[in-house]
Amino acid sequence: MEQRPDTPPVTVQSGQRDTVVVDPAERARPARRPATLLASAVATTLWCAIVVYTPILVLTILAWWLTGREGAVSSVVAGAGAAWIAGHGVAVDIGRIHLTVTPLLLTAVLVWRLAKAAAGTTRAIGGRDAAAVRAAAGSVSVLYIGLAVGAAAFASTGPFRISVLQTLAYVAPFAIAVTAYGSAREAGILPWDRYSVWLRRGLRTGALIVTSLLAFGAAAAGVSVAVRGAAVADTLAVYGDGAWAVALLSLLYLPNLAIWAVAYIAGPGFAAGTDTAVQAELVELNPLPAFPVFAAVPTEPLPAEATILVGLPLMLAAVFGVLLTYRSPDLRIPRVTTAAILAAGTAAALLAALAWASGGAAGSALLSRIGPDPVPVALIGGLQVLIGLVGAALVARLFAVHRRAAEAELVRRDTVVIPEPAPGRDDALVCSGDR
Repeated sequence: MEQRPDTPPVTVQSGQRDTVVVDPAERARPARRPATLLASAVATTLWCAIVVYTPILVLTILAWWLTGREGAVSSVVAGAGAAWIAGHGVAVDIGRIHLTVTPLLLTAVLVWRLAKAAAGTTRAIGGRDAAAVRAAAGSVSVLYIGLAVGAAAFASTGPFRISVLQTLAYVAPFAIAVTAYGSAREAGILPWDRYSVWLRRGLRTGALIVTSLLAFGAAAAGVSVAVRGAAVADTLAVYGDGAWAVALLSLLYLPNLAIWAVAYIAGPGFAAGTDTAVQAELVELNPLPAFPVFAAVPTEPLPAEATILVGLPLMLAAVFGVLLTYRSPDLRIPRVTTAAILAAGTAAALLAALAWASGGAAGSALLSRIGPDPVPVALIGGLQVLIGLVGAALVARLFAVHRRAAEAELVRRDTVVIPEPAPGRDDALVCSGDR
């Protein structure tokens, strides 16, 4: 930086550098953070909506074109918007069909993209504190909620009916929670590291158990689709040229089917209509509509040799109980037991939330109740996880204590203590000579 000619340098003591007075006008101006925040929030939110809505719109237009182009183009665009809104759990009325079953695959994509939008906004403003997280998450949330409410108002045309107030009630907490997580993770201020060790291990173990159950549920759902492949193919054949569109729509509900399979494995089962039950030892069904998801529903109880699947949550919990103990050698028995109980509570809460999110209604009469009941799934599944976790953790802890004691005893026996030689006269003479 150049020195002003009218400002003489201030000379200080010898050995120090000269101090130069800097003109305040030449200092770098601070970045306009509000403008950057607004521009980034608008860009990331619009990109989030475009990335999710555009594929839905393209598939809807293709299905409309191949099925004879019946209806107006505005109804096709409204149908894509209704599908996007349904991914948030909002009820959509299609004619006389009241649809509240959320396509959870679309929900997962929405969570991913909205969290990325909040993270991108936080990165753009250089946020590293709680104030930046509130600003970024709040801006993206407000814009996203406005887009969702506008889409709900626009989609309520033709055969579609969506409540704007219900859209606001569902989308607002969804957007706030997801953007807060994405922004806080980008800023690096998530409180996870501040939790105690036993609390973190308990929460992580419960989440891992539920994730493993979902993996087994997805595998069971795939087996069910393969076993009943002929019925699924016959269902798709009913739709003619639009069969591929129905197949793609069914893919959006595959996570729902995996959660229903978890409820089936855990014991309570699920409903496929009013006054129905699909359990391992009992199946009671009413006539179901021609839809591939319903074609994969079991129509008979499990064979006797396959009923071992009902004990799968207990066995998985036992495995994770052993892992919890051997990964926590620094925790004593009370802490390990508390972590196991917390993990079981976490698993029960997650199972209840997933069961609630995967169910709903696909009509107003026979199909007004679809999916598992959250309360029995949480109670029965959580009880199995609790028994398996606590029992396996305590047994593994007992063996771990005995193993460490045996290792310590072995080391003590094999260790030979070599005494240090006593100081003699020669050592004293050497020390005196050194002086």
